[in-house]
Amino acid sequence: MNIDVKVPVFPDSIRTADIAKLYVSEGQLVYAGDVLFDVETEKVVLEVMADYSGIIENITIANGDAVTGEQVVMTIKQLADSELPARPTAQQLPPRVDGSEKDAIASPWLAKLNKSFIIALAVGALAILFVLGK
Repeated sequence: MNIDVKVPVFPDSIRTADIAKLYVSEGQLVYAGDVLFDVETEKVVLEVMADYSGIIENITIANGDAVTGEQVVMTIKQLADSELPARPTAQQLPPRVDGSEKDAIASPWLAKLNKSFIIALAVGALAILFVLGK
Protein backbone atom coordinates (compact mmCIF):
# COMPACT_ATOMS: atom_id res chain seq x y z
CA MET A 1 0.00 0.00 0.00
CA ASN A 2 1.32 3.48 -0.89
CA ILE A 3 1.29 6.14 1.82
CA ASP A 4 1.40 9.87 1.00
CA VAL A 5 3.80 11.94 3.10
CA LYS A 6 2.51 15.47 3.65
CA VAL A 7 3.99 18.70 4.95
CA PRO A 8 2.66 19.40 8.47
CA VAL A 9 -0.22 21.85 8.93
CA PHE A 10 1.04 25.41 9.56
CA PRO A 11 -0.50 27.98 11.89
CA ASP A 12 -2.82 30.53 10.21
CA SER A 13 -0.07 33.19 10.14
CA ILE A 14 2.24 31.00 8.03
CA ARG A 15 1.35 30.33 4.40
CA THR A 16 4.53 28.69 3.06
CA ALA A 17 7.79 27.21 4.29
CA ASP A 18 10.99 25.97 2.68
CA ILE A 19 12.50 22.51 2.54
CA ALA A 20 15.66 23.04 4.59
CA LYS A 21 17.13 19.57 4.10
CA LEU A 22 16.03 16.39 2.36
CA TYR A 23 17.47 13.27 4.02
CA VAL A 24 16.14 10.53 1.72
CA SER A 25 16.14 9.63 -1.96
CA GLU A 26 13.86 7.59 -4.18
CA GLY A 27 14.28 3.84 -3.71
CA GLN A 28 15.67 4.24 -0.19
CA LEU A 29 14.46 2.00 2.62
CA VAL A 30 13.16 3.95 5.63
CA TYR A 31 11.90 2.83 9.01
CA ALA A 32 9.10 4.39 11.05
CA GLY A 33 10.63 7.26 13.01
CA ASP A 34 13.38 8.05 10.47
CA VAL A 35 13.69 11.75 9.61
CA LEU A 36 12.66 12.33 5.98
CA PHE A 37 13.13 16.09 5.62
CA ASP A 38 13.25 19.40 7.50
CA VAL A 39 10.72 22.18 6.90
CA GLU A 40 11.86 25.70 7.80
CA THR A 41 9.50 28.57 8.55
CA GLU A 42 10.41 32.08 9.65
CA LYS A 43 10.51 30.95 13.27
CA VAL A 44 11.17 27.21 13.46
CA VAL A 45 12.62 24.17 11.73
CA LEU A 46 10.41 21.07 11.86
CA GLU A 47 11.63 17.52 11.35
CA VAL A 48 9.18 15.39 9.38
CA MET A 49 9.49 11.70 10.23
CA ALA A 50 8.23 8.57 8.56
CA ASP A 51 5.09 7.19 10.17
CA TYR A 52 5.54 3.86 8.39
CA SER A 53 8.43 1.66 7.30
CA GLY A 54 8.87 1.14 3.59
CA ILE A 55 10.58 2.25 0.40
CA ILE A 56 10.52 5.83 -0.88
CA GLU A 57 8.71 5.60 -4.21
CA ASN A 58 8.33 9.19 -5.34
CA ILE A 59 9.75 12.55 -4.19
CA THR A 60 8.38 15.82 -5.55
CA ILE A 61 10.54 18.22 -3.50
CA ALA A 62 14.17 19.29 -3.36
CA ASN A 63 16.26 21.34 -0.93
CA GLY A 64 15.10 24.96 -0.97
CA ASP A 65 11.66 24.32 -2.46
CA ALA A 66 8.71 26.31 -1.08
CA VAL A 67 5.87 24.16 0.23
CA THR A 68 2.43 24.70 1.73
CA GLY A 69 0.77 22.96 4.65
CA GLU A 70 -0.61 19.49 3.89
CA GLN A 71 1.13 19.38 0.49
CA VAL A 72 1.96 15.81 -0.58
CA VAL A 73 5.72 15.71 -1.10
CA MET A 74 6.56 12.01 -1.33
CA THR A 75 5.11 8.53 -1.38
CA ILE A 76 6.23 5.54 0.68
CA LYS A 77 5.44 1.98 -0.37
CA GLN A 78 4.57 0.47 3.01
CA LEU A 79 6.23 -2.86 3.79
CA ALA A 80 5.07 -5.45 6.29
CA ASP A 81 7.39 -6.11 9.22
CA SER A 82 8.20 -9.53 7.74
CA GLU A 83 9.44 -7.84 4.53
CA LEU A 84 11.77 -5.43 6.31
CA PRO A 85 15.42 -6.22 6.88
CA ALA A 86 16.63 -5.66 10.43
CA ARG A 87 17.45 -2.03 11.18
CA PRO A 88 21.23 -1.57 11.16
CA THR A 89 22.75 -0.91 14.57
CA ALA A 90 25.37 1.76 15.25
CA GLN A 91 28.07 -0.92 15.12
CA GLN A 92 26.99 -1.99 11.62
CA LEU A 93 26.94 1.51 10.14
CA PRO A 94 29.98 2.52 8.08
CA PRO A 95 32.33 5.05 9.69
CA ARG A 96 31.46 8.66 9.03
CA VAL A 97 33.88 10.44 6.72
CA ASP A 98 33.11 14.14 6.80
CA GLY A 99 36.57 15.57 7.37
CA SER A 100 36.04 16.10 11.09
CA GLU A 101 38.82 13.62 11.94
CA LYS A 102 41.49 15.67 10.17
CA ASP A 103 41.53 18.20 13.04
CA ALA A 104 41.49 15.56 15.77
CA ILE A 105 43.99 16.00 18.59
CA ALA A 106 45.57 12.87 20.06
CA SER A 107 45.51 13.90 23.71
CA PRO A 108 41.98 14.03 25.23
CA TRP A 109 42.71 17.02 27.46
CA LEU A 110 43.99 18.99 24.47
CA ALA A 111 40.79 18.22 22.56
CA LYS A 112 38.85 20.30 25.10
CA LEU A 113 41.04 23.37 24.63
CA ASN A 114 40.42 26.11 22.12
CA LYS A 115 42.86 26.06 19.15
CA SER A 116 43.76 29.71 19.76
CA PHE A 117 44.67 28.89 23.35
CA ILE A 118 46.91 26.02 22.20
CA ILE A 119 48.70 28.34 19.76
CA ALA A 120 49.16 30.93 22.51
CA LEU A 121 50.66 28.27 24.78
CA ALA A 122 53.07 27.16 22.04
CA VAL A 123 54.18 30.74 21.34
CA GLY A 124 54.66 31.34 25.07
CA ALA A 125 56.74 28.18 25.42
CA LEU A 126 58.93 29.24 22.48
CA ALA A 127 59.39 32.69 24.03
CA ILE A 128 60.50 31.14 27.33
CA LEU A 129 62.95 28.87 25.51
CA PHE A 130 64.33 31.85 23.59
CA VAL A 131 64.84 33.90 26.78
CA LEU A 132 66.43 30.98 28.67
CA GLY A 133 68.68 30.23 25.73
CA LYS A 134 70.41 33.64 25.92
